[in-house]
Amino acid sequence: MKKLLRFSALLTLAALVMPALAAAFPVKTEAPEAVLSPAPLYDKTAAESPSAIVTEQKGFDESASVTLWNGSAVETLSLRDYLEGVLAAEMPADFPEEALKAQAVAARTYALYKAALSNGEAADVHHGAQLCTDPAHCEAFLDLAAQASSLWGGGAEMYQERICRAVKETDGLILTYGGEPIAAVFCAASAEQTESASDVWGEEMPYLISVPSPGGQDCGNYFGETHVSLDDFRAAMAARHPDAAFSDRPEEWISQADRSPAGGIRSLTVGGTKVKGTELRQCFGLNSTNFTIRVEGDELIFSTIGYGHGVGLSQYGARYMALSGETFEAILSHYYPGAALTEKTEGV
Repeated sequence: MKKLLRFSALLTLAALVMPALAAAFPVKTEAPEAVLSPAPLYDKTAAESPSAIVTEQKGFDESASVTLWNGSAVETLSLRDYLEGVLAAEMPADFPEEALKAQAVAARTYALYKAALSNGEAADVHHGAQLCTDPAHCEAFLDLAAQASSLWGGGAEMYQERICRAVKETDGLILTYGGEPIAAVFCAASAEQTESASDVWGEEMPYLISVPSPGGQDCGNYFGETHVSLDDFRAAMAARHPDAAFSDRPEEWISQADRSPAGGIRSLTVGGTKVKGTELRQCFGLNSTNFTIRVEGDELIFSTIGYGHGVGLSQYGARYMALSGETFEAILSHYYPGAALTEKTEGV
């Protein structure tokens, strides 16, 4: 449990210092063991098809309940209602159905993972609730029934139905490793490879390793630029790293970039001081840690690739795979290798 809590704390700290993304594309929410090769997502001897699994578990989400800190009060709602609100807030409702199903399973898994932690030492983080609506800490959430019209106008009924169907048709399905719900984090769009948890947060997780991820370029924020004045950059870094020294040549301020195999900046040297890529991302509101830097006039320009922390399921990668004919099971197996798709029958 201590290892679980330590990783959750790292994940929470990383998320809290990251820039707030649009509601539809939030950045996201244990015990490290040896990396395993991908395993079958479910036991076909127990059910002949995915639909058989869904039938057996139909009704779990409705019977289970969670407590949620909504920013002003704690409320209790069914897991089904919670997941429908999360799915509507986290992924565009016009994404392919198999991508929506994959997101529903990831959201259900992450909710149970966080709820288990909140039942222990972290209960005070949510004012006594199991979960919260802050996407930087748990998952984004909206009241689907109340906000459907404002979200989708004349298409509200159709899109609401798609959201509800994705939750219903994956009822009770979660991803597990060692019999426990995994930290099924996700992002809007990774680069061509997802990042590993160890490269981003320093904690190795066997099911959060780097895998190929096509389709990210379809995200409108896949390529980004952030302009920071030289004075602002120097001031921000000096405040965080008093020992950093800055010469009269800005081109010499930054050096020795250490990149992950997926392209993200693990660390670099700023003014002679080692700085993590996640710190620069947080400090200057960068879309990702996969960036290059150039000096133009009195500015530093960060050019980023990807949108989010890049770990786990890439939503635009899921979209690409679904459009290519892949099932939600295949999508989940790809982005969380070694995790098993498990039938949840009781408890939260």
